[in-house]
Amino acid sequence: MLPLPRFALQCPESLSELLPLAAEPGAKLLAGGTDILPSLKHRLLSADVLVSLSRVPLSGITQTDAGLRIGAGATLTQVARDPAVQADYPALAAACRTVATSTIQAMGTLGGNIMLDVRCIYFNQPDTWRDSIGGCLKCEGSVCHVARTGTGCYAAHSADTVPALWLLGAKLELQSTSGVRELALADLYKEDGIERLSIAPGEVLTAITLPTPTGTTVHRKLRLRGAIDYAALLVAVRREGDGAQAVISAIGPRPIAVSAASADDLTELAWDAAKPLNTHAISTAWRRQMVRVEVTRALQDAQA
Repeated sequence: MLPLPRFALQCPESLSELLPLAAEPGAKLLAGGTDILPSLKHRLLSADVLVSLSRVPLSGITQTDAGLRIGAGATLTQVARDPAVQADYPALAAACRTVATSTIQAMGTLGGNIMLDVRCIYFNQPDTWRDSIGGCLKCEGSVCHVARTGTGCYAAHSADTVPALWLLGAKLELQSTSGVRELALADLYKEDGIERLSIAPGEVLTAITLPTPTGTTVHRKLRLRGAIDYAALLVAVRREGDGAQAVISAIGPRPIAVSAASADDLTELAWDAAKPLNTHAISTAWRRQMVRVEVTRALQDAQA
């Protein structure tokens, strides 16, 4: 069993206590802990202070005149079982249910999944394994082994809920000691796996808002096993009228969005846009071919 490194733990009980702590240098937020704690054990990151969100009231799910507001601290299980989510946003409920296992879903939060770090076969390894290949650009090395002649980190975005949330028009409420701002989920992610999020230091994701849904959105996840595994490919498709949109993830640092005026054209447009990188142990050629398969299946599901 890998030991955790030493760190201080802060447990604020209100948002007013949380925000100054989140702004402290070296502080990292601890929600469900299902991603950050293993990463600390593998020495993928370090933290002087972990700021726990467990006592801050951020888990409510409420219907509004404009749609739905979900607290960032709501667990994936809570979101998946919520009657309003099941009735109006079934793709989000389905995405929450494909994360890892039921135990992880009961601990992990929707906010944590949105902020999930990128993953890579070269990065998500114990530090001794990474030492054997000279380190990883995202952690302690100078080369990205996915694209050795590149200049950035190409680890893959692999958060199950994001493609569906993207197509559902999700917006994020970010709070800091400087105030509150709103950011479209589609504007959160960058092209580089190191500088991967468009948020300022000290900003905390406090809520996700969803407009009243239109059209039909479907979530699909491709993985080798029926549970536990991170995605080899994530696909969400939305159909409305004659047109359709797709968001494809787990193939690069940022999800890829594709739109087609005719739903019949979406599959080939998605396949053309998708260029999986060597971030998985699974063949990139097979993963790209499966874009055709999964987008086609999602379109069929959305039409049913």
